[in-house]
Amino acid sequence: MDTDQQGNVEAAFSLPNELIAIVFDELDIVSLLRCKQVCQLFRSVITTNAQLLYKVELFFGRFENGRHCNLDTAGRLRACRQYQQAWNNLDFPDSQIISMQGGLSWELSGGVLCQAMRSRLGLVCLQLPCKIKDIPEREWTINDFGFEIRDFTIDTSQDLIVALEIVGATPNQTCNVHLRTLMTGEHHPMATMPFVTHLLSDMHEDLNFLMQVCGSRVAILCQQHGDDSNSQLVVWDWKSGQQKLFIRDTDLQSFSFVTEDLLLVSIVAVESDGMPRLDILSIDSFREEMEEYKDVSYICGLEYPKMKAEVLDMLIRSDPTPGWSPPQTVQTPFFSARSDRIFTITMRVSPAGNSNEECTVLIVALSTIMAQVELSRNTQKRIVPWEQWGPNGSYMLLRSPSDSWVCYVYGMKFIQLLPWRKGNTARVYDFNKYAARRDVRNEQTTEPKLLWTRLGMPQPLNSRCSAFVEEVITYLPGRVATVEVVPSDSPYDWEAAMIGEDNIILVSSGARKYGYIAM
Repeated sequence: MDTDQQGNVEAAFSLPNELIAIVFDELDIVSLLRCKQVCQLFRSVITTNAQLLYKVELFFGRFENGRHCNLDTAGRLRACRQYQQAWNNLDFPDSQIISMQGGLSWELSGGVLCQAMRSRLGLVCLQLPCKIKDIPEREWTINDFGFEIRDFTIDTSQDLIVALEIVGATPNQTCNVHLRTLMTGEHHPMATMPFVTHLLSDMHEDLNFLMQVCGSRVAILCQQHGDDSNSQLVVWDWKSGQQKLFIRDTDLQSFSFVTEDLLLVSIVAVESDGMPRLDILSIDSFREEMEEYKDVSYICGLEYPKMKAEVLDMLIRSDPTPGWSPPQTVQTPFFSARSDRIFTITMRVSPAGNSNEECTVLIVALSTIMAQVELSRNTQKRIVPWEQWGPNGSYMLLRSPSDSWVCYVYGMKFIQLLPWRKGNTARVYDFNKYAARRDVRNEQTTEPKLLWTRLGMPQPLNSRCSAFVEEVITYLPGRVATVEVVPSDSPYDWEAAMIGEDNIILVSSGARKYGYIAM
């Protein structure tokens, strides 16, 4: 070490701890953790500074710092540690039973459960509580929208309801997409027009809708099932009312936003002998005119393993959308990082020579998808065989989640009710690899043993699955645990479990009720 270098080192060690901490706060988390191993002084600075400790906890918990919270850094640090401890121990001390409305349509997003009233003219909304984050339970009602709500979705971060009204009959049936505020039901002030209209040409009245909002964009998939199946995927800028994308094809199964520009679309392509594929589309590359899917220039297509079964349907779920953040009305100290999400692709199949249907759930990390987008930067319609993307970066289960109560994924977590335990137990998967690594360190200490089991090795798909030609082995680091839920207080067992950031929601349509357990 020359004289100048030695002088710089001595100068660094002579700085007040407060200044060293300010410098450390500018480092990325990997560099900060390395500094912690340099010497006793640096370790002491990091382990006694609330801001640096909070930064570390946010990283390992995969959280973002909340912008609208009045807690100081020390208070946020305490809440963050308490929150992670509650998830580690699956500790949900609060529970409540909620009556189910009669309006059929419902939505769970951003910690709010919304139900259409029996009249289908209004909504009943419930903000689910979390004591650790100081979020109270709050209920409000929007009594009359002025039309019958066919279906709806919400975006709590933008105080937005997107509600569908069906007008007329085939062949002149139209869909009015109304843009209202979540708190009052009034026309949304950021929308230049109160609703946009879409002609449901050649589609019958028996339709299903899948909707999602991401930033300034709202996407709606209209699906007509039966012998004359048909699908239309439309994306608008809801603020300006401008149509951004319109695809019509029988191949379309489902979609989810990857970013505000990118869509993940599930396809069962006829020209590929009905083999399933996950395609990634760029919305900005489309014109306003309608396109058939065979003419679409997708970025890349992620193939499934070779199959020996007929695909009946596919559903992609991911929540929250990439642009979501808590609204100002919810002063949460931290929330799930938007850079870390999983997508669940539920696929129902009819295996050859087998009268029983099977259902698989493929769990794919956002990082897996974005890696393939990056590799496809200089090409179009790049087909990626399963062997090149699936075995490392996804996790496949033989499961049959509810096809009605579909909010079973949030952030990096996926939940499945265990029916053989009378609906009183659920299995939770957490694909935050850093939480799993902390569990390993916990096992090496004298702390109480955690309830979670680490997913640390490639896992073969259950041998009872007969849908694929060869054995399917996948690996996505994470952990899994079972949690006891609030017992049903009626003769009807819980039939499905859903998950939010701070709570687990149970459903019993037979008893016409929801239940929740919350931190």
